[in-house]
Amino acid sequence: MLDRLRQGASGWVAKGLLAILMASFLFWGVSNQFRGYGSDTLAKVGSETVTVPAFDRTLRNRMEQMGQQTGRPLTQEQARMMGLPQQVLSQMVTQAALYGQARRMHIGISDDKLAQQIGSDPSFKGMDGQFDRTRFQLLLRNAGLRQVDYVQDMRENAVRRQLALGVAGGIQAPQPMVDALYRYQNEERTVSYVVVDGSAIEAVGEPDEKALADYFDKNKDQFQAPEYRKLGVLVLDPEKIAAAQTVTDADIAQAYQSRKDQFATPERRDIEQIGFKSAKDAQDAQAKLNAGTSFDDLAKSLNLSPDAIDLGLKTKAEVIDSVVADAAFAAQQGAVLPVLDGKLGPSIIRVKQVEASRVTPQEAVAPQLRTEIANQRARDAVSGIYDKVQDELAAGTTLQETASKLKVEYRAVDGVDSDGKAPDGKPVDLPAGPQVLSAAFQSEQGAENDPIRFGQGGFVFYSVLGITPARDRTLDEARARVVSAWKNHETENRIAAKANDLFGRLKDGTPLQTIATELGKSVSVAEHVKRNGSAGDLGSNAVAQAFAGTQGSVADAEADTPPNRILLQVDLITAPAFFAESGDAKMIQSRLDDMMQSDILQAYGSPFMQPGRVSINQEAFARVSGQNSGNSDTQF
Repeated sequence: MLDRLRQGASGWVAKGLLAILMASFLFWGVSNQFRGYGSDTLAKVGSETVTVPAFDRTLRNRMEQMGQQTGRPLTQEQARMMGLPQQVLSQMVTQAALYGQARRMHIGISDDKLAQQIGSDPSFKGMDGQFDRTRFQLLLRNAGLRQVDYVQDMRENAVRRQLALGVAGGIQAPQPMVDALYRYQNEERTVSYVVVDGSAIEAVGEPDEKALADYFDKNKDQFQAPEYRKLGVLVLDPEKIAAAQTVTDADIAQAYQSRKDQFATPERRDIEQIGFKSAKDAQDAQAKLNAGTSFDDLAKSLNLSPDAIDLGLKTKAEVIDSVVADAAFAAQQGAVLPVLDGKLGPSIIRVKQVEASRVTPQEAVAPQLRTEIANQRARDAVSGIYDKVQDELAAGTTLQETASKLKVEYRAVDGVDSDGKAPDGKPVDLPAGPQVLSAAFQSEQGAENDPIRFGQGGFVFYSVLGITPARDRTLDEARARVVSAWKNHETENRIAAKANDLFGRLKDGTPLQTIATELGKSVSVAEHVKRNGSAGDLGSNAVAQAFAGTQGSVADAEADTPPNRILLQVDLITAPAFFAESGDAKMIQSRLDDMMQSDILQAYGSPFMQPGRVSINQEAFARVSGQNSGNSDTQF
């Protein structure tokens, strides 16, 4: 949810804005000179800035989102290897550049309109489908966002969206292009095939000593003992510190009282409003009411449906016209108020429903408060301990001595390779393992290293205490692995040779059924196979081969389960009819529209990225993204 809140726009807008920046970095580069800005500033483009907290928050949220999509947490090292920090920074700098351009063009959004947009967000609606202020505040607080920052984010998003839509909104790909891509993507083929696997060859037995030795000599690198490093690790884990915190009922009561307004839901009223073009029209309608006409009958006489006059259940702050808000919230339920001279013109209103304000009781939010208090104390404790650790290390104290003195967690790792395994092959348990290992294997023995951030405010201090260089293993040391590798290699070669021989016969006209019978198999048939699909054993490699030829063509394809091979024949090609209203056609139309709009946005945005306009605080970027601070260049 929060990723969506912080995006400048979705779909083609986001893609286009990102393309602008990536292209600018490619052609002009990014200035490594970063002077005259506060340490809280990560990047500057023109007069706009990207702050360190905003980047850190966005990066972590993106990592969390990707982790949810893959089903497992995404580590900082994995994110770095994917280039995620650069992508996030690119997008944020682009958004800053577009916002700056929009401001120069005096594009803006009113406070009332912005409030409407925020209030209509489904994420902030309660069980009754209406905006829930308590839920709104809780979601922001849980995400570490201040309300003022979120509102500013939304304002900038709305302004950027107006600019982007004005530049490229409504651009559509021509129908012939959509037609061609639709037919290409939805073409179907019927493919007959047979799998050549281990059953097609003579079983591979045990290698003799000479064959094994020859194979080992040619592939020694595969069996090399890796480099091992001995590490000392000091861990500051907020979760463990929080678990040890004692939060009393008195602490919860104090926190509840100090933040009671956050758990209050203000009074809401359902207001019906009949607006008029002139004061005379309003007074004529008032005369009818005075004469006995009901409010409902008056609306009907003006051809206004109940939905047309109902403003919905709103808080006083959500009612745009303050004159209407003041009058409605001072009246009784069911009251019909005489003509109001509102800011948006004269109107007559009726208070349809009154929903009293309410306060969530302390016991309902006590678990949440207990967790928040413990976490805050843990973060404060980590911050204080962090400074003490830095002081101790600066004074020459070792990590182990520092951990003992400050009574914090210390781990000694006798040996670990770059994949996180000990010499016995078992995994080594390390907090922020991938990040720590990556940094440790770039460090030198005894060197002072920057701590690694992990989780929600945790830190790992590490030191390389010893290095055992990589070495070649002897055949006797690696015998079991060498035998297994030789068997796999020999099996693969024999299957490939068999498949190649059979493929030659297939090309010369031997029926696929004859070959299948010789192998003791039956011919499998895959129907309605599409270019980007798969069917049974006919995996992606075989499908690609099937679509590389014409009807009647044959191929020898690598199976998706090596070392197996697939002999195939294209039996039938079916060209699809184009239906513009089909789901696929609409998706293709949308995708092509996105690409064309992105190209236009890229051309429009190029001048915003003139040489020298974009500068990156490389040291801050390395620190927040978990990179080694010694690497001063950030590649985009």
